[in-house]
Amino acid sequence: MKKFTIIDYLIIILVICAVIFAFIHITNDDSSDLQKTAFDESTVNKIPDTYLKYYKEGYIVNATVEGLNATNNESVTLSGTVIWEDDNGGGDVILLIESEGKTYTAGLYRYNPNADIYIDNIILESNGEKYKNLTEIKVKPEEISSLNDLISGISNDTNYEISTKVAVDSISPTQIQKMTNKLSEDGRMSIKSDNGKMDSRIIITRATKENINDVNSILGNINGISDEITIRIYDSTDDQINAIKDKYDVINIRTF
Repeated sequence: MKKFTIIDYLIIILVICAVIFAFIHITNDDSSDLQKTAFDESTVNKIPDTYLKYYKEGYIVNATVEGLNATNNESVTLSGTVIWEDDNGGGDVILLIESEGKTYTAGLYRYNPNADIYIDNIILESNGEKYKNLTEIKVKPEEISSLNDLISGISNDTNYEISTKVAVDSISPTQIQKMTNKLSEDGRMSIKSDNGKMDSRIIITRATKENINDVNSILGNINGISDEITIRIYDSTDDQINAIKDKYDVINIRTF
């Protein structure tokens, strides 16, 4: 019988460690399409990749967060549906989680001291369920004189998110702060300036109609031009889709 060498033992140990790591961090149940990914404080910066993998395919993403309640500094566990995520172009991850009819923000204290919950550990989970009648429409860039011009061709009964970047002639630090103050009221910081890299460019990340209206009232008239616009419609109807086709120069329509 062959005797095991030190190298053999090292290989066995590495294989065992790899299996344990995979079991802890990613659990797949092929029979139910259940997928779970766990993160702690050191791996929170990997949340966007996982969330957007589900998001781009139209999956509903649930989360279970263990951490501290920012109000009383007590331990708390929250389970709900992730309805928005952003990372501010880096490790500054913030999640908006809907649970029992209320919404909560979750993030790391060092990046998001105003969050409702400071994350210690979090699990993102998808059981394979997709949003019903989900449609994503990409349209060509638009020249606009107000932020509301971006959504002027979308019917009022449409439940949607919009994403794009808009270059404008100017935007003042005061306006930027007013935007931040207003959007922070519900935690969905979906419209912001370009991190100081280009203060005259506005980044719109999965903003709602209400977000656009709120910021439009702050910015007023602008001289701007967008890049490609992505409109994601939840529970879409043919009439809603046709209204957009009539008003915008559509590049692509994707159903899920």
